[in-house]
Amino acid sequence: MLDKILNRTPTFYKWDKFLLGLVPGLLFPLLAFVFFYLMEMKTMSFEHYMRSIRDPFLLSKILSFGCIINLAVFFLFISRDYYNAARGVIAATILYAIPTIITKFIM
Repeated sequence: MLDKILNRTPTFYKWDKFLLGLVPGLLFPLLAFVFFYLMEMKTMSFEHYMRSIRDPFLLSKILSFGCIINLAVFFLFISRDYYNAARGVIAATILYAIPTIITKFIM
């Protein structure tokens, strides 16, 4: 029943599902988190990196980078006409954008 609510747009593609977009939309920013560590913070240990995440400036940079990665995933789904999967990526991006806005402007 929930599938009928989330996938209202009729599609001809087997893999065009909301959850197929939501799962990568939630996982790719986590991979961006690790990628950010490997590229920017090579000199510090991962343990120290996890402690330094408490800094709102660094946290907002990492969350913003994750949202940008989701933009690439979104355009990949749009280019293949997977519109329901693209909706899932947008939903995941909104879930990541809320803490980004909070850390960037309120903290």
